[in-house]
Amino acid sequence: MSERQKKIKKKGIGSIFELDAFQPDQIAKRVLRIGVKKVRFPAYKTIILGMMGGGFISLGALYELYVMAHPYIEEGVAVLIAPMFYAMGYIIAFISGAEVFTTNNLAAMGWASGRLDHWDIIRNWSIVLFANILGAFFIVLLYFYSGLYYQYDFAMIDVAKTLSAEKLSHSPLETVIIGIFGNMLICSGLWLAMAGRSVTDRLLALFLPIAAVPAMNFQHCTGNMFLFFFSLITETETVDLELPSEITIWAITGNMFFVSIGNIIGGGLFIAVIYYLVYLRKF
Repeated sequence: MSERQKKIKKKGIGSIFELDAFQPDQIAKRVLRIGVKKVRFPAYKTIILGMMGGGFISLGALYELYVMAHPYIEEGVAVLIAPMFYAMGYIIAFISGAEVFTTNNLAAMGWASGRLDHWDIIRNWSIVLFANILGAFFIVLLYFYSGLYYQYDFAMIDVAKTLSAEKLSHSPLETVIIGIFGNMLICSGLWLAMAGRSVTDRLLALFLPIAAVPAMNFQHCTGNMFLFFFSLITETETVDLELPSEITIWAITGNMFFVSIGNIIGGGLFIAVIYYLVYLRKF
């Protein structure tokens, strides 16, 4: 029996209703320790876990797409509830220990502390991003060859292309800022989850911050991958589908670049580095 369990047993049943979460300075120490450990993983582990992460995030994006395209769900209701299903992917990825580029941006805390140099960070982020792309593309291919993509008279393709085109319609500066907001929410959700001591704690902490990202049209590069790849390899049956921008490999590459910059600033600087300075830095 752990010391914490002994204390609870000694205090009695009333202690069940007390707040028993890690405090902010404890969270900062945990994020620092885990981030350094993740960055120092062997490359093969990082690639495997990164592919798992890209796959899980894509399954969440697929779930959101399915809800939005479902003919028995009114459009207004679908827009409201679909982001909640999207959160599933990140919840699975985080709790199962998969690697995701956007949450790995918190490893910037290790760089700020001097325990990691900039090459360690660049190496890890590059490998994880590449592995996330592989994982997302694999899920898209599996879903494509399953034959389920034509459901609801190809409505899923129409929705995917519409969402993708909207994401690609922003200027570079707008895309960076949208990416900042996106990863501020993702990493703040992860930060809250690190305060929890159980799976339930972590699930509840992650749920709303992650759902808020697609709900408010913010972006993170790993979350964009499924929609982009799915839009590229499928053809819509709707002749008069009007899109705000063209979906091309070049446009997708530009979006991924600028969103990644925003994600690094939002999660790495605004969350990881600032909390390091507040709670761990010795001035």
